[in-house]
Amino acid sequence: KNLVCGRFALGPLKKGQGQLISSTLRKTLFNAIECTCFTHVKFRHSRATNVLQNIYGVKESISEILDNLNQIKLKRKFRSDLGDLQGPLYASIDLQGPRSVRAKDIKCPPGIVILNKTQVIVTLTDNVRFFAELTIETNSADSLPPRRLETRFPPEDGYAIDAVFTPVQKFSESIHLQDFENENLQTEMLFLEISTDGRVTPYDALLKASEKVITLFLSFYAGEKKGTYSDLAERVRVKAIKSSDFGEDSEDCPDDWQDSEDWDDWEDADQDWD
Repeated sequence: KNLVCGRFALGPLKKGQGQLISSTLRKTLFNAIECTCFTHVKFRHSRATNVLQNIYGVKESISEILDNLNQIKLKRKFRSDLGDLQGPLYASIDLQGPRSVRAKDIKCPPGIVILNKTQVIVTLTDNVRFFAELTIETNSADSLPPRRLETRFPPEDGYAIDAVFTPVQKFSESIHLQDFENENLQTEMLFLEISTDGRVTPYDALLKASEKVITLFLSFYAGEKKGTYSDLAERVRVKAIKSSDFGEDSEDCPDDWQDSEDWDDWEDADQDWD
């Protein structure tokens, strides 16, 4: 499947800080990054009583339709005129067969964009009308209600979609020491590689994960110190080395990204972080 790969560097850091930061970011990236998914579908004029049955005039079973809907990638666009898109929002499909119904045929609300428009949803084999109402929600893996995925709806109320709120697919890190004659001045550079499914860019995922971690730690300063995200951000430099769509597999990214000559300018950076 297509992945978007981004590579970043963080530093200079004191020795040991690279591993601390990467371990914290790893869990946050995989569990706390919000994305948008279809979470529920309701079919009109359906006589099916369970997910293994077919809707009249539709080739796929309801179970297969739910799986196809789950493969559709949604991206939320932030627009000031749309207000809060946290949801739930609603989309619909209303078509007459015979024909193939794809993701591009979904009527989405403003601010919601479908990334893989050619994804097949159903195949209408007869002259029947296919109408479906879809629920759209924005959430993160660690914010899902307990036992949400085990919820069962009566057929007349629709069916839950096993939505996956995990846009980050891969994360890897590499730590490189910068040696100086004085061991007390030894620093390190942290290199990160983040791959997402496109619903969130690697750079945005890194920013959101960092903000969540910083906000959590700032809570300990309540009533003691007033800290801001920008105050802490000034103490460390982040550089995006490369972020682009590498097609079917992010492993196609070049392996020499850590040897970029751009980092020569960092050697004279201020080492005093106290």
